[in-house]
Amino acid sequence: MVSVFGAMAWLGLPRSFGQDGSTLVSTGPYRVSRNPQITAGALLIVGYVLLWPSWYACGWLVLFALLSHWMILAEEEHLRRVHGEENERYFRQTPRYLGLPKK
Repeated sequence: MVSVFGAMAWLGLPRSFGQDGSTLVSTGPYRVSRNPQITAGALLIVGYVLLWPSWYACGWLVLFALLSHWMILAEEEHLRRVHGEENERYFRQTPRYLGLPKK
């Protein structure tokens, strides 16, 4: 949970809730993931599934994964329209979920 709130704090609350999108953030946790909040949430759910395995828990994991991915795809389209080429460079350099940034 700390990672989710840490990413929100780094980004800032207004921007985290879609109220300020004037600049593209690509530093801090956004250097290793374009979606650190979603990635941290997914890791949290994976942890719960591993601690208390059940079909019910796996269902929540699949539902979270599908809904999050669809939300991210919609957000990426919006960012392409708003930030253009700057956003495309960021997309090429930074993984969607988690990984090492490309040089």
